[in-house]
Parts: sequence; structure tokens; C-alpha cells
Amino acid sequence: MAYEILTANLPASDAVAIRTTIPLNGLRDFFNNAFLELSECIRAAGASPVGPPFVRYYSVTPESVDVEAVMTCDREVPVTGQVKRLHLNASQAAIVRHVGRYEKMKPAYDAINEWMSNNGKHAIEAPREVYVTTGAEVPDPSEWVTLVEQPIS
Repeated sequence: MAYEILTANLPASDAVAIRTTIPLNGLRDFFNNAFLELSECIRAAGASPVGPPFVRYYSVTPESVDVEAVMTCDREVPVTGQVKRLHLNASQAAIVRHVGRYEKMKPAYDAINEWMSNNGKHAIEAPREVYVTTGAEVPDPSEWVTLVEQPIS
């Protein structure tokens, strides 16, 4: 599948996040629990989520993954436990739209990396996987839509 690379400006935003290192087979449970906890944190503060949730992968090995679940919100909120407050700086990003299973996204990352190399751009933070649709919303994995957003300079 050929990917079209788009660029866009990502706005600055407040966010809450949970970061952990877990075995690869623990990702589904981590996401379910983390996004529920993040939603509850935002709601308990009387704030609202802004945009879809996303994750950032800091490292992936055959044994484990260092991953962060993130939800942006309309203002800074108090946090407890494993939830951390983030402020995401505005930046330009290279973006690709992937349709299909999450396990088949490596070519999307490869396309962004090749585009950055060909255009003299550099990653300034971990890429984001933005889940436009989820399995709960769209049961057929071949129709899941994910944006890979790579903040660049």
C-alpha cells in the first residue's frame, strides 16, 4: 500500500497520560484500562476530552514495549496515581492515514521515515498513533482508521 504523506500543524494542548513498559501481548488490556482511567480523570475534573485518544511508542523490542496512552483535554486537570499531566507543544507533523489492522502499520511508519529523510526533516518527539475509529465503533479490522502523526522540525 502506498501512503500519501501530508503535513499539518498540531496545536498545543493540555493532556493526561499513562506511560508504562509491558510485554507486547499486554497492549490491548493496557489501552482499555489506561483510556478508561484517563477518561475518568478528565471527567472528574469537570473537563472535556479534545480530539481522539492516541498512543506514543518510545521503544519496541520482541520482549516489551515502552508505550504511553494520551488523551488531550480542554484544560489542565489534577492528576493522581499513575496519571501524569502533559502539555503538548504546537508543532508541524508529517501524517499518514492507515486503514486496516494495527499490526499492519509498519509500512506507514516506514513511509514517514523515508519522507523525512528525503525532505530534510527530523522527528522531535515520539510518533503518535491517533485512533480515528476503534474496534468498539467499527467491528471489521479492515476498516479501522488510524493516523500516524510524526512531529517534525
